[in-house]
Amino acid sequence: MNVTAGPSASLRPQLRRISAIGFDWRAEVSLKETLALLGGKTTDRWQYTEDLVADVLVYDAGNALAQAVVRRQIASGHPCICIPSTGDAGDELVLRYPFGATRLIRCLDYASTRLTGQSAATGDGSDSVCQRLDVAMRTPGAEALVLRSGNHEGLLWVASQRIAWPVSLDLDECARILAGDVEIEVLHRGDAKLKSTAAGAALQSAEPLLWAIGIARSGGHPLRRLPAGQRYRLRRWPDFGVIGRRSADLRCAALLMQRALSGTELASFSGLPIGVVQVFLNAAALCGVLVADAERVVMPARGAASGRSPFGSVLHRIRSAFAMTSAA
Repeated sequence: MNVTAGPSASLRPQLRRISAIGFDWRAEVSLKETLALLGGKTTDRWQYTEDLVADVLVYDAGNALAQAVVRRQIASGHPCICIPSTGDAGDELVLRYPFGATRLIRCLDYASTRLTGQSAATGDGSDSVCQRLDVAMRTPGAEALVLRSGNHEGLLWVASQRIAWPVSLDLDECARILAGDVEIEVLHRGDAKLKSTAAGAALQSAEPLLWAIGIARSGGHPLRRLPAGQRYRLRRWPDFGVIGRRSADLRCAALLMQRALSGTELASFSGLPIGVVQVFLNAAALCGVLVADAERVVMPARGAASGRSPFGSVLHRIRSAFAMTSAA
Protein backbone atom coordinates (compact mmCIF):
# COMPACT_ATOMS: atom_id res chain seq x y z
CA MET A 1 0.00 0.00 0.00
CA ASN A 2 1.20 3.50 -0.84
CA VAL A 3 0.42 6.21 1.68
CA THR A 4 0.71 9.96 1.82
CA ALA A 5 -0.72 11.32 5.05
CA GLY A 6 -0.10 13.89 7.72
CA PRO A 7 0.05 14.01 11.51
CA SER A 8 -2.57 12.71 13.90
CA ALA A 9 -5.18 14.86 15.58
CA SER A 10 -8.89 14.53 16.28
CA LEU A 11 -10.70 11.20 16.09
CA ARG A 12 -14.05 12.73 15.16
CA PRO A 13 -15.71 10.72 12.34
CA GLN A 14 -15.74 12.47 8.96
CA LEU A 15 -17.41 12.01 5.62
CA ARG A 16 -14.60 10.85 3.36
CA ARG A 17 -14.34 10.03 -0.32
CA ILE A 18 -13.09 6.95 -2.14
CA SER A 19 -12.40 6.63 -5.86
CA ALA A 20 -10.99 4.05 -8.27
CA ILE A 21 -8.86 4.15 -11.40
CA GLY A 22 -7.73 1.64 -14.01
CA PHE A 23 -10.54 -0.86 -13.50
CA ASP A 24 -13.16 -2.20 -15.85
CA TRP A 25 -16.57 -0.61 -15.24
CA ARG A 26 -17.82 -3.82 -13.62
CA ALA A 27 -15.22 -3.48 -10.86
CA GLU A 28 -16.27 0.12 -10.22
CA VAL A 29 -19.90 -0.98 -9.91
CA SER A 30 -18.83 -3.73 -7.50
CA LEU A 31 -16.96 -1.21 -5.34
CA LYS A 32 -19.94 1.15 -5.25
CA GLU A 33 -22.37 -1.64 -4.35
CA THR A 34 -20.11 -3.02 -1.61
CA LEU A 35 -19.57 0.47 -0.20
CA ALA A 36 -23.34 0.97 0.00
CA LEU A 37 -23.57 -2.03 2.35
CA LEU A 38 -21.16 -0.61 4.91
CA GLY A 39 -23.36 2.01 6.56
CA GLY A 40 -22.31 2.39 10.22
CA LYS A 41 -19.65 -0.34 10.04
CA THR A 42 -16.59 1.85 9.46
CA THR A 43 -14.77 4.41 11.60
CA ASP A 44 -15.59 7.22 9.16
CA ARG A 45 -18.46 7.58 6.71
CA TRP A 46 -17.50 6.97 3.09
CA GLN A 47 -18.94 7.94 -0.25
CA TYR A 48 -17.81 7.08 -3.77
CA THR A 49 -16.65 9.88 -6.05
CA GLU A 50 -15.98 9.78 -9.78
CA ASP A 51 -13.20 12.33 -9.34
CA LEU A 52 -9.58 11.51 -8.53
CA VAL A 53 -9.51 13.99 -5.64
CA ALA A 54 -10.25 11.54 -2.82
CA ASP A 55 -9.06 10.30 0.56
CA VAL A 56 -8.63 6.74 -0.75
CA LEU A 57 -7.72 5.77 -4.30
CA VAL A 58 -8.16 2.11 -5.21
CA TYR A 59 -6.15 1.32 -8.33
CA ASP A 60 -5.58 -1.54 -10.72
CA ALA A 61 -1.91 -2.33 -10.16
CA GLY A 62 -1.65 -3.72 -13.69
CA ASN A 63 -2.89 -0.54 -15.40
CA ALA A 64 -0.14 1.81 -16.62
CA LEU A 65 -2.18 5.03 -16.28
CA ALA A 66 -3.32 4.06 -12.78
CA GLN A 67 0.30 3.44 -11.77
CA ALA A 68 1.31 6.84 -13.14
CA VAL A 69 -1.51 8.63 -11.30
CA VAL A 70 -0.53 6.93 -8.03
CA ARG A 71 3.10 8.00 -8.52
CA ARG A 72 1.93 11.57 -8.98
CA GLN A 73 -0.35 11.42 -5.94
CA ILE A 74 2.55 10.25 -3.78
CA ALA A 75 4.93 12.86 -5.20
CA SER A 76 2.39 15.66 -4.64
CA GLY A 77 2.28 15.05 -0.89
CA HIS A 78 -1.53 15.31 -0.79
CA PRO A 79 -3.04 13.19 2.02
CA CYS A 80 -4.32 10.17 0.11
CA ILE A 81 -4.22 6.42 0.76
CA CYS A 82 -3.52 4.49 -2.46
CA ILE A 83 -4.69 0.86 -2.28
CA PRO A 84 -3.62 -1.59 -5.02
CA SER A 85 -5.70 -4.42 -6.47
CA THR A 86 -2.86 -6.92 -6.12
CA GLY A 87 -0.05 -7.52 -3.66
CA ASP A 88 1.77 -10.08 -1.57
CA ALA A 89 -0.30 -13.00 -0.36
CA GLY A 90 0.04 -11.80 3.22
CA ASP A 91 -0.80 -8.18 2.49
CA GLU A 92 -4.07 -7.44 4.27
CA LEU A 93 -4.35 -3.97 2.75
CA VAL A 94 -5.07 -5.01 -0.81
CA LEU A 95 -8.48 -4.79 -2.49
CA ARG A 96 -9.01 -7.53 -5.03
CA TYR A 97 -11.98 -7.65 -7.37
CA PRO A 98 -14.68 -8.70 -6.58
CA PHE A 99 -14.49 -6.46 -3.53
CA GLY A 100 -15.50 -8.11 -0.27
CA ALA A 101 -17.14 -6.12 2.53
CA THR A 102 -14.84 -7.39 5.29
CA ARG A 103 -11.63 -6.49 3.49
CA LEU A 104 -13.05 -3.14 2.37
CA ILE A 105 -13.95 -2.26 5.98
CA ARG A 106 -10.42 -3.19 7.08
CA CYS A 107 -8.83 -1.02 4.41
CA LEU A 108 -11.10 1.96 5.05
CA ASP A 109 -10.56 1.82 8.81
CA TYR A 110 -6.82 1.68 8.19
CA ALA A 111 -7.15 4.72 5.96
CA SER A 112 -9.12 6.56 8.66
CA THR A 113 -6.32 5.88 11.14
CA ARG A 114 -3.61 7.13 8.78
CA LEU A 115 -5.67 10.20 7.80
CA THR A 116 -6.51 11.21 11.38
CA GLY A 117 -6.14 14.97 11.70
CA GLN A 118 -6.41 15.53 7.95
CA SER A 119 -9.44 17.29 6.54
CA ALA A 120 -11.58 15.06 4.38
CA ALA A 121 -11.21 15.46 0.63
CA THR A 122 -14.29 17.32 -0.54
CA GLY A 123 -15.34 19.07 -3.67
CA ASP A 124 -15.32 22.86 -3.36
CA GLY A 125 -18.68 23.11 -5.09
CA SER A 126 -17.14 24.38 -8.32
CA ASP A 127 -17.54 22.77 -11.72
CA SER A 128 -15.41 19.81 -12.72
CA VAL A 129 -12.27 20.32 -14.81
CA CYS A 130 -14.15 18.83 -17.76
CA GLN A 131 -17.06 21.27 -17.38
CA ARG A 132 -14.80 24.32 -16.93
CA LEU A 133 -12.73 23.36 -19.95
CA ASP A 134 -15.83 22.79 -22.08
CA VAL A 135 -17.25 26.21 -21.17
CA ALA A 136 -13.93 27.91 -21.89
CA MET A 137 -13.53 26.23 -25.29
CA ARG A 138 -17.03 27.37 -26.29
CA THR A 139 -16.59 30.97 -25.15
CA PRO A 140 -17.56 33.28 -28.05
CA GLY A 141 -14.44 34.63 -29.74
CA ALA A 142 -12.06 32.34 -27.86
CA GLU A 143 -8.86 31.94 -29.87
CA ALA A 144 -6.90 29.82 -27.41
CA LEU A 145 -6.78 28.74 -23.78
CA VAL A 146 -3.92 29.02 -21.34
CA LEU A 147 -3.75 25.82 -19.29
CA ARG A 148 -1.71 25.74 -16.08
CA SER A 149 -0.97 22.55 -14.18
CA GLY A 150 1.64 22.66 -11.45
CA ASN A 151 4.71 24.43 -12.82
CA HIS A 152 3.78 23.75 -16.45
CA GLU A 153 1.87 26.14 -18.68
CA GLY A 154 0.67 25.61 -22.23
CA LEU A 155 -1.53 27.01 -24.98
CA LEU A 156 -4.51 25.09 -26.37
CA TRP A 157 -5.69 26.37 -29.75
CA VAL A 158 -9.47 25.97 -29.78
CA ALA A 159 -10.18 25.62 -33.51
CA SER A 160 -7.45 23.11 -34.32
CA GLN A 161 -7.36 21.39 -30.91
CA ARG A 162 -3.58 21.53 -31.00
CA ILE A 163 -1.63 22.29 -27.85
CA ALA A 164 1.77 23.85 -27.23
CA TRP A 165 3.04 22.19 -24.04
CA PRO A 166 6.57 22.43 -22.61
CA VAL A 167 6.99 18.63 -22.47
CA SER A 168 5.57 15.66 -24.31
CA LEU A 169 2.06 14.71 -23.17
CA ASP A 170 3.08 11.15 -22.42
CA LEU A 171 1.60 8.81 -19.83
CA ASP A 172 3.32 10.39 -16.80
CA GLU A 173 2.61 13.96 -17.85
CA CYS A 174 -1.09 13.27 -18.51
CA ALA A 175 -1.29 11.48 -15.14
CA ARG A 176 0.24 14.52 -13.44
CA ILE A 177 -2.37 16.78 -15.03
CA LEU A 178 -5.25 14.43 -14.16
CA ALA A 179 -4.13 14.13 -10.53
CA GLY A 180 -4.03 17.89 -9.88
CA ASP A 181 -5.92 21.08 -10.49
CA VAL A 182 -5.97 22.79 -13.88
CA GLU A 183 -6.22 26.57 -14.21
CA ILE A 184 -7.86 27.81 -17.40
CA GLU A 185 -7.65 31.27 -18.97
CA VAL A 186 -9.45 32.27 -22.18
CA LEU A 187 -7.50 34.31 -24.75
CA HIS A 188 -9.01 36.24 -27.64
CA ARG A 189 -7.51 37.34 -30.94
CA GLY A 190 -4.73 39.90 -30.48
CA ASP A 191 -3.96 38.98 -26.86
CA ALA A 192 -0.22 39.32 -26.20
CA LYS A 193 -0.18 36.00 -24.35
CA LEU A 194 -0.86 34.21 -27.63
CA LYS A 195 2.78 34.81 -28.52
CA SER A 196 4.40 34.66 -25.11
CA THR A 197 2.76 31.54 -23.63
CA ALA A 198 4.63 28.28 -24.27
CA ALA A 199 6.85 30.07 -26.78
CA GLY A 200 9.01 27.58 -28.64
CA ALA A 201 7.01 24.55 -27.51
CA ALA A 202 6.16 22.12 -30.29
CA LEU A 203 2.50 21.73 -31.18
CA GLN A 204 0.93 18.34 -30.46
CA SER A 205 -2.58 16.94 -30.64
CA ALA A 206 -4.69 17.88 -27.62
CA GLU A 207 -7.27 15.14 -28.20
CA PRO A 208 -5.62 12.42 -26.06
CA LEU A 209 -5.45 14.83 -23.11
CA LEU A 210 -8.99 16.10 -23.68
CA TRP A 211 -10.29 12.53 -23.83
CA ALA A 212 -8.52 11.68 -20.56
CA ILE A 213 -9.99 14.75 -18.85
CA GLY A 214 -13.48 13.86 -20.09
CA ILE A 215 -13.21 10.32 -18.73
CA ALA A 216 -11.33 10.98 -15.46
CA ARG A 217 -12.25 14.56 -14.46
CA SER A 218 -15.99 14.84 -15.15
CA GLY A 219 -16.86 14.64 -11.47
CA GLY A 220 -19.66 12.16 -12.15
CA HIS A 221 -21.84 14.72 -13.94
CA PRO A 222 -22.79 15.12 -17.61
CA LEU A 223 -21.80 18.34 -19.35
CA ARG A 224 -24.54 20.94 -18.99
CA ARG A 225 -24.77 21.40 -22.74
CA LEU A 226 -25.75 17.76 -23.28
CA PRO A 227 -29.55 17.47 -22.78
CA ALA A 228 -30.62 14.13 -21.35
CA GLY A 229 -33.05 13.29 -24.16
CA GLN A 230 -30.90 14.39 -27.11
CA ARG A 231 -29.65 11.77 -29.54
CA TYR A 232 -25.99 11.85 -30.60
CA ARG A 233 -23.64 10.14 -33.02
CA LEU A 234 -19.88 10.17 -33.60
CA ARG A 235 -18.52 11.91 -36.67
CA ARG A 236 -15.32 9.87 -36.47
CA TRP A 237 -13.51 7.39 -34.23
CA PRO A 238 -11.93 9.09 -31.15
CA ASP A 239 -8.26 9.05 -30.18
CA PHE A 240 -8.38 7.31 -26.78
CA GLY A 241 -4.79 8.26 -25.99
CA VAL A 242 -3.38 7.34 -22.57
CA ILE A 243 -6.77 6.15 -21.32
CA GLY A 244 -6.44 3.26 -23.76
CA ARG A 245 -9.00 1.24 -25.72
CA ARG A 246 -11.31 0.33 -22.86
CA SER A 247 -14.04 -2.17 -23.69
CA ALA A 248 -16.80 0.22 -22.57
CA ASP A 249 -15.51 3.04 -24.78
CA LEU A 250 -15.12 0.71 -27.76
CA ARG A 251 -18.68 -0.50 -27.29
CA CYS A 252 -20.10 3.03 -27.11
CA ALA A 253 -18.04 4.26 -30.05
CA ALA A 254 -19.08 1.35 -32.26
CA LEU A 255 -22.76 1.96 -31.54
CA LEU A 256 -22.61 5.73 -32.11
CA MET A 257 -20.72 5.26 -35.37
CA GLN A 258 -23.72 3.28 -36.65
CA ARG A 259 -26.66 5.40 -35.48
CA ALA A 260 -27.71 8.33 -33.30
CA LEU A 261 -28.69 7.38 -29.75
CA SER A 262 -29.56 9.22 -26.56
CA GLY A 263 -27.61 8.52 -23.39
CA THR A 264 -30.40 6.31 -22.08
CA GLU A 265 -30.63 4.41 -25.37
CA LEU A 266 -26.86 3.98 -25.50
CA ALA A 267 -26.87 2.55 -21.98
CA SER A 268 -29.67 0.16 -22.95
CA PHE A 269 -28.07 -1.02 -26.19
CA SER A 270 -24.57 -1.35 -24.71
CA GLY A 271 -25.59 -2.85 -21.38
CA LEU A 272 -23.45 -0.26 -19.56
CA PRO A 273 -24.40 1.83 -16.50
CA ILE A 274 -25.64 5.31 -17.38
CA GLY A 275 -22.71 6.86 -15.45
CA VAL A 276 -20.21 5.10 -17.73
CA VAL A 277 -22.11 6.31 -20.80
CA GLN A 278 -22.23 9.89 -19.49
CA VAL A 279 -18.46 10.23 -19.13
CA PHE A 280 -18.01 8.73 -22.61
CA LEU A 281 -20.36 11.39 -24.03
CA ASN A 282 -18.50 14.08 -22.05
CA ALA A 283 -15.16 13.00 -23.48
CA ALA A 284 -16.51 12.78 -27.02
CA ALA A 285 -18.10 16.24 -26.74
CA LEU A 286 -14.91 17.78 -25.32
CA CYS A 287 -12.93 16.34 -28.24
CA GLY A 288 -15.44 17.65 -30.78
CA VAL A 289 -16.36 14.25 -32.20
CA LEU A 290 -19.92 14.16 -30.78
CA VAL A 291 -22.65 15.40 -33.13
CA ALA A 292 -26.21 16.12 -31.99
CA ASP A 293 -29.07 14.79 -34.11
CA ALA A 294 -31.10 18.00 -34.24
CA GLU A 295 -34.25 16.49 -35.75
CA ARG A 296 -34.86 13.76 -33.21
CA VAL A 297 -35.10 14.34 -29.49
CA VAL A 298 -36.19 11.51 -27.23
CA MET A 299 -39.04 12.46 -24.91
CA PRO A 300 -39.16 10.58 -21.58
CA ALA A 301 -41.77 7.84 -21.64
CA ARG A 302 -44.76 8.41 -19.37
CA GLY A 303 -44.07 5.11 -17.63
CA ALA A 304 -40.43 6.02 -16.99
CA ALA A 305 -41.23 8.39 -14.14
CA SER A 306 -43.00 5.68 -12.20
CA GLY A 307 -40.25 3.14 -12.90
CA ARG A 308 -42.45 1.03 -15.22
CA SER A 309 -41.18 -0.02 -18.64
CA PRO A 310 -43.37 0.60 -21.74
CA PHE A 311 -43.85 -3.18 -21.97
CA GLY A 312 -45.14 -3.22 -18.40
CA SER A 313 -47.57 -0.41 -19.20
CA VAL A 314 -48.99 -2.42 -22.12
CA LEU A 315 -49.56 -5.42 -19.85
CA HIS A 316 -51.25 -3.15 -17.32
CA ARG A 317 -53.67 -1.86 -19.98
CA ILE A 318 -54.41 -5.40 -21.18
CA ARG A 319 -55.18 -6.55 -17.63
CA SER A 320 -57.41 -3.52 -17.10
CA ALA A 321 -59.28 -4.26 -20.29
CA PHE A 322 -59.91 -7.88 -19.27
CA ALA A 323 -61.06 -6.73 -15.82
CA MET A 324 -63.56 -4.31 -17.39
CA THR A 325 -64.86 -7.03 -19.72
CA SER A 326 -65.34 -9.44 -16.84
CA ALA A 327 -67.18 -6.84 -14.81
CA ALA A 328 -69.56 -6.24 -17.70
